[in-house]
Amino acid sequence: MKPKLSICIPTYNRSFFLKECLNSVLPQVKSKDEVEVIIIDNASPDDTEAVVKEFFAAYNCLKYYRNEMNLGYAGNQVKCIEYASGNYMAFLCDDDVYLNGQVDRILAVVSKREYAFVALNYYGFIKKSEKPYQTNFAPEDDVFFSRAYDILNYPTVGHFSGLVFNAKLAKDALTSILAKQPYTVYEKYRGLIGEVAVRSTVTSNLPAYFIGKRGLANRMPAEVDYDVLNHLCLDFYQTWYGFFAEGLINNNDLDHRAKETLRRLPRGIIGGVPYIENVELNEIIEKLTVWFGEYRKYKIVCLPLLIAGRYSAVKSIYKAMRFAYRLKKRISWSMNS
Repeated sequence: MKPKLSICIPTYNRSFFLKECLNSVLPQVKSKDEVEVIIIDNASPDDTEAVVKEFFAAYNCLKYYRNEMNLGYAGNQVKCIEYASGNYMAFLCDDDVYLNGQVDRILAVVSKREYAFVALNYYGFIKKSEKPYQTNFAPEDDVFFSRAYDILNYPTVGHFSGLVFNAKLAKDALTSILAKQPYTVYEKYRGLIGEVAVRSTVTSNLPAYFIGKRGLANRMPAEVDYDVLNHLCLDFYQTWYGFFAEGLINNNDLDHRAKETLRRLPRGIIGGVPYIENVELNEIIEKLTVWFGEYRKYKIVCLPLLIAGRYSAVKSIYKAMRFAYRLKKRISWSMNS
């Protein structure tokens, strides 16, 4: 018999965090017939395997797979989907935490009816998972979405650890994705889970559900390892524009993503433009103007910032602003840790 839920935890070289993650999840599992917890180890060089084995005697719901080599973000996500045998699969980062009662809340929702997708509300923490640091996310209300895709437009939905997929739809979406191109293409997007979410919701007539209770604690890093301008603006919008061009999403959906990109763009410009040659900057301006030229925020805020960024004196100002922002963030992080 299939378990109702597979909780998939991809991990790499973070055994200390993984141990805390497992200590939060495993005690909540009452039966292996209902829930399986799967660790997919991306060839960690640390003691991850030994840490996982510490839990085997007490929890028969736990499964462990180790890749022969590091497959990257995307490759390990593919393995998660392939190994999951439950009717639903939840993804959980190895440094995040399920608060008490979270597993039961997921099971209660998916036991009532079939959904295409379920999303979890959360808060951010720095060192102590029981101590919220950032809570300005979605309201703590449950929300039903008759059109499953609409949940992806809901505030904060998209965090990796807050995604629960209908397993059949996710596996079908993955097959479709990999038939077109190899998973390595998605590495610059930090994996292909976002595309699985889109394709598994737009192809289904099933609804989606948002669990408003904040039962997920998301560890917030002191520094992020991605480029806001390229990753969270250019690559981000290019992906959604591709979905639109393919006919998977409509004009309103694309407009939502445009506004989301424009919200991030000023910070991305200030943080990224000082390190870009003007030839590349002009290409970026041309691309962004095609996408957002009709948006007021782009014309009166973003475009002037981009044009000014051609000048070396302004690039220096942007560098100073970026340094001040990162310093302020580090101070806030250290004071609240």
